[in-house]
Amino acid sequence: MQSMQRSFGKLWSKGPGDNAKFSVLLTDYEDADKVLAALIDNARLWRDSWASLVSCQLQIVTDYEGLYDPIVGATDGHGREAVMTPRTQLERSFRLKQVYADLKTELVEEIAMIEARILKPATEARDCIAPLRKTIKKRENKRLDYEKLQDKVSKLHRKPGRSAKEDAALAKTEEELSRAADEFNIADEHLRGTLPPIITATFNLVPPLLSALVLLQNRLLGLYYTTLHGYCEEFGFPSPPPPMSEVIATWSAAFKPVQSEVESINCIARGKAIHQPMNLTNDTQPRTPGQPMIKEGFRRTSSGLIGSSNNGPQPRTLRLPSTGPTPEPSPQPSPAVGRRPDYLAPTDFTTATVLGGTSVDRGANNRNQRPTSSSTDVSTTPSTMSSYGQNGFVKKKPPPPPPPKRIQSARPPPEEWVTALFAFTGQGSGDLSFSEGDRIKIVKKTDTDQDWWVGELNGRKGSFPANYCKPSS
Repeated sequence: MQSMQRSFGKLWSKGPGDNAKFSVLLTDYEDADKVLAALIDNARLWRDSWASLVSCQLQIVTDYEGLYDPIVGATDGHGREAVMTPRTQLERSFRLKQVYADLKTELVEEIAMIEARILKPATEARDCIAPLRKTIKKRENKRLDYEKLQDKVSKLHRKPGRSAKEDAALAKTEEELSRAADEFNIADEHLRGTLPPIITATFNLVPPLLSALVLLQNRLLGLYYTTLHGYCEEFGFPSPPPPMSEVIATWSAAFKPVQSEVESINCIARGKAIHQPMNLTNDTQPRTPGQPMIKEGFRRTSSGLIGSSNNGPQPRTLRLPSTGPTPEPSPQPSPAVGRRPDYLAPTDFTTATVLGGTSVDRGANNRNQRPTSSSTDVSTTPSTMSSYGQNGFVKKKPPPPPPPKRIQSARPPPEEWVTALFAFTGQGSGDLSFSEGDRIKIVKKTDTDQDWWVGELNGRKGSFPANYCKPSS
């Protein structure tokens, strides 16, 4: 009840004990606690991130060592000798693992300093100022009790014609008011003298903690740089690295010959991937409303000769059978597909009509075309392209009618009989009794013979154990 009265008292007017100066002290105390809490949380996350980084990088170079290190006995029984990894590459991989292992040992020692130099002092400081929160709450309760007694005394003083009993109550209340005022003043003076130096000391602790954090960060980065710089100097890698343009040029010089050699393979040269850009997906470009939602890159079509383009929608060429001669391919590259060699000309196996990425039924196409042995490229008409641009898609051919269902004859299932291997005497009213050698007609059975089936014998139906019988031949 008293706690509820204090809660309502907080909503009323404040007395002389709640002045602006003490409110500033309370705000500074809350700010100091929040600063320490944020510093502890962020330093802990920073420490865990460094520990995870060190462990992951060591695991990566360990996997590199496992990839390049030859497996003992891997070539036994395979009929050919495996090509060994060059000695220089092996030495670089082994040395890189050793370097990162030594680096992890040094970094773990530095990471442990985060706990001693940042987390522990900040946590201890926050634990030291935590008890003041209870003192502040007690002071607030005493202030509310003091104000409540003040209001009670004021009401009794304003009441005219007090009786002797009311005068005694007034004297008792004034005595309680005096005692509450003394208790409140003691708590208020205690906090006014204690909070300022504690708040000042807390804020003065933050700059050294941040300095230690920056120092540890510089030490960690310095260890990383020194270790990797020594490794680069040992194996002739540039340190610091060259500009990115030079890196790209070096990579292109090593990659382009391999790319040309791979693209000269017959099955790859005849495919569509050779005419596509290296970035297979490019979802950042805006799409026009009339453009179909077809993802750039590999696209399954009835003809394997249609490439993708990143320059927006391009008029696509329709492959239609024709009785005329096959024209020679144009020496100029197509704006949407690129250069198409002679061996990419359509044949009887690659000729098909492509509309919106959906192949046309070859059976319907063969029924409508005349016998021919050649094909030609026929561009879409303006009306077709206009309809395609307005609708965003081309209407597909309606599906063929489904074939008529086969009406199965209502032929009854064949009868099944079993022969009793043992005699059986019914155990209940619904059981079927039989003797050894009796032939029983099966009325209902399950998928296993370790069950009870329903059978008929001499006009009587009942259940019988299926494992007592065998199928009749």
